[in-house]
Amino acid sequence: MKGIIYIAGSFETVRSATCGRGKEWIDNDPHFWTIPPTWGICRNDLRRKAEPGDIVFYVLPMHAKHPQCIFGYIKINEIITHVQAWHQPNLRSKRMGNKNPNGNIIVTSDGTYNRYDAGAHLHMFERVKGRYAVGDIKHSRLLSAEEIERLAPDFVRTLSRVMGGAGNRAIDFISRAGSILNEKQVNQLLIWIDS
Repeated sequence: MKGIIYIAGSFETVRSATCGRGKEWIDNDPHFWTIPPTWGICRNDLRRKAEPGDIVFYVLPMHAKHPQCIFGYIKINEIITHVQAWHQPNLRSKRMGNKNPNGNIIVTSDGTYNRYDAGAHLHMFERVKGRYAVGDIKHSRLLSAEEIERLAPDFVRTLSRVMGGAGNRAIDFISRAGSILNEKQVNQLLIWIDS
């Protein structure tokens, strides 16, 4: 088991009714809005490195409506293609459509680009459609706004302790490319979140 941590730049809040950068559109990746949690579009470079059993931590950006902190994590149960995801009955709610929040399965039933993505990821469609991460329901979670507020004052100090090094901001520890964590680091972050 390894971990991945990255700053999810498009996420603003864990309050689903207002999540979406003021555009009245709810952020859909990672997709915690229906069960199971999934990760299918953003940071395809990191998803290519992810394997079943890995834990992915998502961090709010500096401009979020909550203080910068981990806002959720998933333990990956399986990695499949977007076409396989489209055909799984338990992922039906994750299909893109004319809805808000939208799904994060970027294909149609035959594997072609889904028009409900509105061209947002067309430039990287070929790279994205091959890997879709499905989370383990029991070992994944979206934190509440209250949990984020409680944890945030100690977030950077915790990153320093867990990852080593010095800095005053999350980006000083989590590079723009994201960071890979070993099993000990993953467990330390999980214990901190649950403390």
